[in-house]
Amino acid sequence: MSTQAFSPVAPDRFPASELAEAVASCARCGFCKVACPTFPFGGGFETFSPRAKVYFLKDYFEGRDVLTPEWVDRLYRCTTCERCQAVCQTAIPLVPLWEAVRADVVARGLGPMPAHKKLRALAEAHGNPYGEPADKQSQWLLPEHKPVEAADILVFGGCTASYRMPSMLQTGVTILTRLAIPYAYAGGLENCCASPLLRTGQLDVAGELIGRNLDLFARTGARTIVTPCGGCSKTLKHDYPQWARKLGKPFDVTVRHFSEVYADLLRQGRIRPSVPVEATVTFHDPCHVGRSQGLFDEPREILAAIPGVKLVEMPRCRESSRCCGAGGGVKANYPEMAAAIAKDRLEEAVATGADTLVTMCPFCQGSFSQAIKETDASIGLCGLEELLLASLPEAR
Repeated sequence: MSTQAFSPVAPDRFPASELAEAVASCARCGFCKVACPTFPFGGGFETFSPRAKVYFLKDYFEGRDVLTPEWVDRLYRCTTCERCQAVCQTAIPLVPLWEAVRADVVARGLGPMPAHKKLRALAEAHGNPYGEPADKQSQWLLPEHKPVEAADILVFGGCTASYRMPSMLQTGVTILTRLAIPYAYAGGLENCCASPLLRTGQLDVAGELIGRNLDLFARTGARTIVTPCGGCSKTLKHDYPQWARKLGKPFDVTVRHFSEVYADLLRQGRIRPSVPVEATVTFHDPCHVGRSQGLFDEPREILAAIPGVKLVEMPRCRESSRCCGAGGGVKANYPEMAAAIAKDRLEEAVATGADTLVTMCPFCQGSFSQAIKETDASIGLCGLEELLLASLPEAR
């Protein structure tokens, strides 16, 4: 087939003319195979490796192979964690490649996978992939939270934090409230950031959701959007500017993950952790916060500022961090594989001897919470901001 027929997620970031060149540059070294979190749970078959997928795509682009249901399945068994991309010796932009291929698969009626179609239907009907009503979107707000109608900062809750794992969102807003930092919140009006749809190649409905959010952001007049979610912050930072250009809508804002806000407040001396928190912790770098956004120093700077906290790193940390298994649509359609990946990472955390596993993404928190329950692992779990809040003196 001609690469000109491709419909990549971000055409200005990964034009179709570069696809064939990208896959042709593969050195077949296998570094990606070793790094891939899903490959170990593919029964040992090479077709589960990034290397095999690239080799297949080369033949596919050159008309020597076809998209069989088996290959479509393999293309969706990827968490888009970016680990393969990070170790690629020929610098192939592998995650944009996977997402571009998935978009093409959907355009040809060969995908996505069954669970991803359900996410689409729910998002179309309710504005979120959980099928929750809009009037429940603000249920995470605590009595002390006082969002204002208009402010420079707009809190974007995101679907998972708003409806399923609210603690990181609640704590982040509590810290803003404690410091008397004004923030707006458009509860009930947010749509899904569209990350689950973009990652699974469902661009039409993704574009609809993004368009509604762009209109919402413009109406608020906010200059900064803050969110606790790795998937939301990555999507808002990397995908929204390109979609705004495509849709002809403004997007004149700065997007920040909550960890960036905490780190800035520390550097400015606006928060001073002083209450000891006696804990030995190990930190899990979420893929879409770490590799996608380069936020490796910020969480460690925050942990180092909390008296009593001792950080013990896992062997695979920072750029080499292992995935929790939740991303890229894998947890939705391949829950057993996602659970196995989470348990593999959990074992690494337990082996450090830490008493608490700390992370800063609600997807990761959800994956590890499930893994701890299923394995009865002897380790606690909390969000980074929980430790930070516990170390802040009570407001007078």
